[in-house]
Amino acid sequence: MLVRRKFLLLLPLMAGLCACAASDARYPSLAMRPFETAPPGTAPTAPAEPTRPLADAEALRLLVAKALEADHAFARQRALAVPLVAAAAGLPVESDARAAALLAMADLSAKRGVTTAALADLDRLVAESAAVFAPKQDIETARGTVAALVDGQDAAMARLWKDMGQ
Repeated sequence: MLVRRKFLLLLPLMAGLCACAASDARYPSLAMRPFETAPPGTAPTAPAEPTRPLADAEALRLLVAKALEADHAFARQRALAVPLVAAAAGLPVESDARAAALLAMADLSAKRGVTTAALADLDRLVAESAAVFAPKQDIETARGTVAALVDGQDAAMARLWKDMGQ
């Protein structure tokens, strides 16, 4: 009985050993293949023509001019909104003064939208330049100028919202 049990335990081990004794013909060789021993290819040559910027100086100047014009319109609208916001400070939401101040803030936000549209165009140009490895220094300079305008507009709007009690 004990011998029979040992035999039954050894039977799966013997079957596993038989599986290891199969022929090597169906397995791939570990020898070097021809493409692994071939000499390395030639180094890539320099591009035929240099990469040009995606936007010329005139296009960038127009985008910055558009942003500056929008900033001037924002400043004019802010001058109109300041007294309305001051008059609406502390008043309930249902008051006419508060409604007028909210309309002035909406107009101010629309003027800011023109500036942010120019910033979005410059952001797109920066991203495209990075994707194709084109020069982007001029684009980033123009973007910095417009981003400073947007930051100033954001600060002015935040101040007005605070003054109104929002």
